[in-house]
Amino acid sequence: MKIVLNFIRLKIRFFKYFLKAIKNNFFQKKKLPNNLPTVLVISTGGVATTTLIKYLKLFSNINCENDSDGLKHLIRPPVVDYKKTKIIYISGSDEKIFNSLKRRNIFNEQMMKLGCPLSFLFTGKLEKYFFSRCIKRQKKNFYNNDKILTLMFDEIWDKKEIIKNYLDIDSKLFLEEFPSKKV
Repeated sequence: MKIVLNFIRLKIRFFKYFLKAIKNNFFQKKKLPNNLPTVLVISTGGVATTTLIKYLKLFSNINCENDSDGLKHLIRPPVVDYKKTKIIYISGSDEKIFNSLKRRNIFNEQMMKLGCPLSFLFTGKLEKYFFSRCIKRQKKNFYNNDKILTLMFDEIWDKKEIIKNYLDIDSKLFLEEFPSKKV
């Protein structure tokens, strides 16, 4: 009986994520909170976004590291006043992102947030193909905006001074205490 209930719960969760992925694909949350942070870090997932947000939180008013505000994995850049809100977009290689999300068992949740319903219907090469299409769509949306600081995962640590300058952070500690890259 317990096995049957677990199976039913799994199917319900799958169906719920699948429907939310469809909704996010076509009707991503457009309304931003009134108290929008001054810094938004947005990413594909699997690219050290949480680490960077936690650190930037010491210096700026920033979106939530656990995505409770729904701003961490937007498909498109939000419409903001770029003089008041700065956006950093982080991505990486599709393969590394895919492996990171799978390894941490958050792939389905991430595909839901990124509006990738077809990733739920396939496994193997087709799953990776539809995943890559969604990631490429998000990258295209963010890379086509010159007011957004775009970084690849491997560049974060080499470009910490660019991040500091982009966000107008005055603290000398920013560079000295910048989190190290996990190996």
